Amino acid sequence: MKRPMRIVLLMLLFCVQNVFAQTKALNPEQVFGMYFDAFVKQDQNTLQKLNTYLTPFLGAENTYTIDLKKSYSEEVQNLTNTFLTNLPKETAVDCKAEAGEYFNALLDNLKHTRYVVKNIREVKNEYVDNGLVTELSVDLIFSAPAKTSDLKLEEAKKMKAEDLKAYLKKKTHAFTKSEKKETVKQVFKLYQIKKEGNTYYWNGGPQELVWKLNELYFKTLTH
Repeated sequence: MKRPMRIVLLMLLFCVQNVFAQTKALNPEQVFGMYFDAFVKQDQNTLQKLNTYLTPFLGAENTYTIDLKKSYSEEVQNLTNTFLTNLPKETAVDCKAEAGEYFNALLDNLKHTRYVVKNIREVKNEYVDNGLVTELSVDLIFSAPAKTSDLKLEEAKKMKAEDLKAYLKKKTHAFTKSEKKETVKQVFKLYQIKKEGNTYYWNGGPQELVWKLNELYFKTLTH
């Protein structure tokens, strides 16, 4: 039994070393892609891969434990509740389902954002001696619905429930059928971290990526 067990352990050790070697070899574009797929496309499997990459230089305690599906649902719920609290009580009750479907379509459409890396360059990190930052110039490609009439909140407050429900259904359908493409240029940063002779890339946290994407996305919708 000892010999087969020794062989199994050697195989496991080889696999772990191989995976670790692949992790160290990731380039800036690949790392950015993991951040993008995890926090924009809301892919839990990619988030696990990102955590595996970050662990050697950040430590497992500093990786991301977020449940992306739960986080997404909470964001839809928060937007829905914010909208409904500004409506008359009866209207809010009648339109709750349609409002939820609309905000789900609005945020789900953001998941379909694509990007193309146009240029990568290294610049000095002004906060760290001899540190470097990798800047990625990216074209963000948003899917946007065909132009539909916009409704101001003050107007929504005055609408009958049936009319508001019809409007929300129309907007929801427009987002699910988004075919127009809007391209926006943006620069994202990855901080280089040197450890044990290896260079790792870290964006300092996903907030900047998410905030920039959200801001640019909603701007394209108002044009």
